[in-house]
Amino acid sequence: MSDPMTVLAMTGATTVVAAMATSVWEGTRDRVVDLFRRRDEDRGAVVRAQLDGDAELVLGEGEDTDGVRDDLVRPWGRRLAALLRDHPEAAEELRALIEDGAAPRNGGTWSQHVTAHAGGAAFGAQGPGSSVHVHHHRPVPGDTPT
Repeated sequence: MSDPMTVLAMTGATTVVAAMATSVWEGTRDRVVDLFRRRDEDRGAVVRAQLDGDAELVLGEGEDTDGVRDDLVRPWGRRLAALLRDHPEAAEELRALIEDGAAPRNGGTWSQHVTAHAGGAAFGAQGPGSSVHVHHHRPVPGDTPT
């Protein structure tokens, strides 16, 4: 996880998924679509549909929005990592999206709780200049997946 582009992709994924079902979603979604249009114009429509579908999942889960968001970070991290491999020049645009998405609105603060269970890994990043912190839970006898 020490590769800077992988870290950037995971931080970007965390930022994008955190924005789903919030007041900043449409602007964040449009910026992500623009990033993926670098591959080709048609890719933007596919990515928009994926993002909208994932945002609907977040909205539809009621009290388990954090669980859905946790499930969505890894696939978006992989998509963004693949984009950065093909288009390293997109890194600055992704960094700007992360920085803009990390700023709390109206003078508020952000809080984040990241937990790994039963052999899982959890990723968390927040704020300008942040990094991804990877937490691993080593299962002990009697642990069950949650």
